[in-house]
Amino acid sequence: MDGVIVDSEHQWMLAEGPFLRGLVDRWERSDHHKAVGMSVADLYDWLSRHYGLKVEREDFLARCELLACDIYRHRVHLARGLRPFIRAVHARGLALGLASSSPRSWVNLVLCRFGLTEEFEAVVTGDDAPGRTKPAPDIYQLAARRLDARPQDCLAVEDSAIGLRAARAAGMACVGLRSGLNDEQDLTQADWQVQGFAGLRRLALG
Repeated sequence: MDGVIVDSEHQWMLAEGPFLRGLVDRWERSDHHKAVGMSVADLYDWLSRHYGLKVEREDFLARCELLACDIYRHRVHLARGLRPFIRAVHARGLALGLASSSPRSWVNLVLCRFGLTEEFEAVVTGDDAPGRTKPAPDIYQLAARRLDARPQDCLAVEDSAIGLRAARAAGMACVGLRSGLNDEQDLTQADWQVQGFAGLRRLALG
């Protein structure tokens, strides 16, 4: 979801500077790309290990929840070309799954706001694999099972290095999606790289 369906990674980057600099002394904007694709729980553990975050877990998660509600309800925009791509996929009789490390409450905010709830045959979130979110393969493996598909028959679309690691570990072919907002991400693990959903449509659907 984040960075693929909506521009939330960009919105998080804009918001997290003031947020995280109030919690850890050494956070810089250039550090953002290291955290892209992590679940909020994994982000807490990572900040604690590498930046000496001292806030209690429950307090950190509650602050993130408030920020997330603002970002997903008011700030994010739907990716250009997503709706035509979804229509084209369904016209081919193919199934769509959503595999996100974000909590289900955040995913539901996006799906409901943009009327996408019925577009995905399977939705897997970080709540479905606590402690085993990206770059672990569990979320992608679970999505494949819910689609009644073998991982090797699935095509994962990712905007981050962490997400690509997860999809590849699950045994899926991978597309690295360039949006103009993720130039700092190393997508060389992808089998293909495309520019936006127009590029993805040409690659995957001809």
